[in-house]
Amino acid sequence: APFFVFRFVLLPLPFLCISRAAYTNVLISLALAELLTNAHSFLIIVTNHAGYDLYRFEKHCKPRSATFYLRQVISSANFACGDDITDFLHGFLNYQVEHHLWPDLSMRSYQKAQPLIQALCAEHGVPYIKEPVLKRALDLVDIMVGKKSMRKYPSAYEHAPDIVEAEAH
Repeated sequence: APFFVFRFVLLPLPFLCISRAAYTNVLISLALAELLTNAHSFLIIVTNHAGYDLYRFEKHCKPRSATFYLRQVISSANFACGDDITDFLHGFLNYQVEHHLWPDLSMRSYQKAQPLIQALCAEHGVPYIKEPVLKRALDLVDIMVGKKSMRKYPSAYEHAPDIVEAEAH
C-alpha cells in the first residue's frame, strides 16, 4: 500500500495543479512504466530459471558444498553474454549461472567468470545452458501451459553428505 499510495497518488498529485489532463497523463505514464518494468523483469528473471532442460530438486543441500555449486549450474540458464550493451539491457542477469554461484560477485566480474565456468562445465560434462532470451521465453510458456516440465534431478545421483534432511515441525 505505501508504494501504491506514493507512486500513484502522491507523485502525480502536483500535476493536478497544472491541469486534469496533465494529472491523467502522468498517472497513465507511471502505470505504463510500471507494467513495462515488471514485464521486463519477468522476462529477464523467470526465463532463466525455468525450462525442460533445467533441473528441480526434492531435497535441500548444504550451502557452498559441491552439490550446491553443481545445482547452481544445472538449475539456471544464461542468455547472450559478453557484450556491454546486451549485459546492461539485461541488468547483468544474463549471467544467471555465475550469479547463482557467487551472488556477491560484482557484475563486471561475471563477464570474466562466464567463459571460465562454461569451459569448466564442458571439461567435466556438466550441462551449461546458454540460449537467447526469446527461446527461454518459449520454453517457459511450455512449462506454464503444462506442455513440458522441468527435469527432476535423480536422487540416486545426489551426494549424500551434502544433502540436508528436512526437519520435522
